[in-house]
Amino acid sequence: MNQTAMMKKSVDSLRLSCGTRQHFERVLVACAGRILGVLAFGSVEPQCSNRQFPFLWVQQSVLGGETWFEVWVSTQRVTVSPVGSLVCAQDDGFIFGGLVLAEDGRDNLEFLAHQGYSAIFDKMDREGYPYLLRVWNYFPGINDTGRELERYREFNVGRHEAFSHKIDRAFEGGVPAACALGTEDGGLVLGFLASRVPGISLENPRQTRAYDYPENFGPKSPVFSRGMLVGNALFISGTASILGSETVYPGDMARQVDEMLINLRAVIKQAATYGFDAYGAEGGCFNVYLRYAEDYPMVRDKLSAEFPAADCRVYLQADICRADLLVEVEAFWIEGI
Repeated sequence: MNQTAMMKKSVDSLRLSCGTRQHFERVLVACAGRILGVLAFGSVEPQCSNRQFPFLWVQQSVLGGETWFEVWVSTQRVTVSPVGSLVCAQDDGFIFGGLVLAEDGRDNLEFLAHQGYSAIFDKMDREGYPYLLRVWNYFPGINDTGRELERYREFNVGRHEAFSHKIDRAFEGGVPAACALGTEDGGLVLGFLASRVPGISLENPRQTRAYDYPENFGPKSPVFSRGMLVGNALFISGTASILGSETVYPGDMARQVDEMLINLRAVIKQAATYGFDAYGAEGGCFNVYLRYAEDYPMVRDKLSAEFPAADCRVYLQADICRADLLVEVEAFWIEGI
């Protein structure tokens, strides 16, 4: 079987379903034994009686709605394996995992990021899923000053060092799609999706590759691609109003949204060169992060006009990785259940 056929066969098992609590409970019943992992977004930790799978609570306010659940599901039976604080579930093609690391005053965010990513890479190596496709990163005070650096830059040092120690494995097939957002409280929340076959890392020709950012953005650059295409699924990283490596239109939400949409279109256009038609595909899901809740109606209207056929959208209040950014969007195109 050639690599393209292997990729398609692997991706055929992956599904994504998003919705509120009622929808989540239906999915738990319908997909028992096949859930790879769950991310739950809301200010109050949701109760979940059955946590026999990775379950990550992201403490962010849902705007205009209730707690939101992002459920990653397999068409196959999955195997769940906890290793310390890292809980993973896997099928023949994918492994999904997550962990939460508490800041106790002794270990700074750089150390915790390195520890968390190292645990993820070790698990990928042990289980034989060498290709990291997507990572979720959430922690409080993302724009605050840590021991010496802004906390996001502190986090980037630890993440970059973990990647560097695993470079032959971690960068094989390209760096993953990712997001990094602030939370209201809690520890460092890390989630990941990896596979047995490689995806295709996508970049935006309008933007500097994140891992090539100049030193004025921190001593170590962020490590992510603008998107990841794997089979018939497209993951677009957190996308914002950045041109080259610089934030554009600081303080102007309307223009930042327009610039963000231009960047989304640019990544979608790169995916199209590999035959993926995002505008014609089903299963579009968007996570929209807003620094200020009052901007929700305007951003909702602009995004709805751009992607009227999207299956689901959730709007969350969160600090973004740069203090001058007001909005960020991540997107997934993948078959639902």
